[in-house]
Amino acid sequence: MSLDVNLSEPDEFNCIELHECIKNVAEIKGIKDFVYHVDVVCGCGENFIANVFRVIIKDAESDNSCSVIVKTLINTSRQELFRELHKREVKAYKEIVNKYVDLQKCVPPGDRVIIPECIYTSITKNNEVIVLEDLSDVGFKIDKRLVSHQKLSHEHVYLIIAELAKFHALSFVYENKEDDFDSVRKEFHDLIFNDTFLNKAKLRNYFHDSFQTSLNLISDANVRIKLEKVKDKLIDLLKWYTGPKEYSVFCHGDCWINNILFRDQDTKRDLCFVDYQALRYANPVTDILYFVYICTDSEFRSEHFQNILKIYYDNFKLFLEQFDISGETVYPQKVFEKDMKEFLPFGLLIALVELRIVSSCTNDDVMSDELKEHDNRIESQHGNLKTRVNDVVNESIHNDVLDKLLQLIK
Repeated sequence: MSLDVNLSEPDEFNCIELHECIKNVAEIKGIKDFVYHVDVVCGCGENFIANVFRVIIKDAESDNSCSVIVKTLINTSRQELFRELHKREVKAYKEIVNKYVDLQKCVPPGDRVIIPECIYTSITKNNEVIVLEDLSDVGFKIDKRLVSHQKLSHEHVYLIIAELAKFHALSFVYENKEDDFDSVRKEFHDLIFNDTFLNKAKLRNYFHDSFQTSLNLISDANVRIKLEKVKDKLIDLLKWYTGPKEYSVFCHGDCWINNILFRDQDTKRDLCFVDYQALRYANPVTDILYFVYICTDSEFRSEHFQNILKIYYDNFKLFLEQFDISGETVYPQKVFEKDMKEFLPFGLLIALVELRIVSSCTNDDVMSDELKEHDNRIESQHGNLKTRVNDVVNESIHNDVLDKLLQLIK
């Protein structure tokens, strides 16, 4: 074995533990005498949680090689927060996501939910790492036009919703086919709004501050006063919505455009969900509303929302048919539609919390360690945020979602 490392290897990658990690991956891939080359996919400050590298491992004596994605925790004062999210993602890959790959072997390749192979993980403190298959080898990449917050077309939204339906359907396949489902689902209660996590990560104030930032931008003073009453109940409401319900699945938990890769082949476009740090066992409409309220505007939702529901449920049923499972039995359409109406206030809440970040951040400008400095940049360039906040608030007035939310806190 030789470690002939790329001379331009980034500093963030340069540690004994990561070199040992690559050695383990090479052994898994059957490459004994190897060299490797490291490139930065996104470094510190360009990803919420991790430094992400592309590593090409080559056999020194043959043409055998492989390309992998290596995710390591960024070294910041918020590392305790990131460590918990890393553990959740490792657990998600080991206990759920990798199982989905096996469960789909009976499905034609073109119909499967595309999931990157998880090759190696470590949760050892100060040596946290996840190594994944490099899907760029088969044509997947971030669509930079979409990530830069250009408006999504209805074709893009419909495609994402259809794939999300299949991802959720796999939860029912798992429940139907495997004996350990009940024990595993109990380990995936929501992490983000869990009291222990909030206190440990010091995020409770952050969510309240984000909500307050949105409130300060609302033009209608009467509405602003009404929503002020929600603030004290914000975490409790989010906790309730993201908790397990009668009909629940393994949800992605952070389903927005930055966590989706695309591949174009002839006239067909495929996609792949990535980043499972927030994966949770919850009602599936939480994923739909999270995506729709963050990645579309009220004009789009007004025109396409009913189509979104139809596309979701049609694809949910069709995918389950390939496993001889009735979608109507495991999650009746009328119940799905009722859940969607009941959970609409969650869309409003999540928008008022999350738009602060997604309206102001591109792929090259997301949460850094200097959170206050980052927030100042957001607030100094809040024109887009103000527009989006008032857009979703006005929508909530017209469709009675605001009134439904206010009823919950009485």
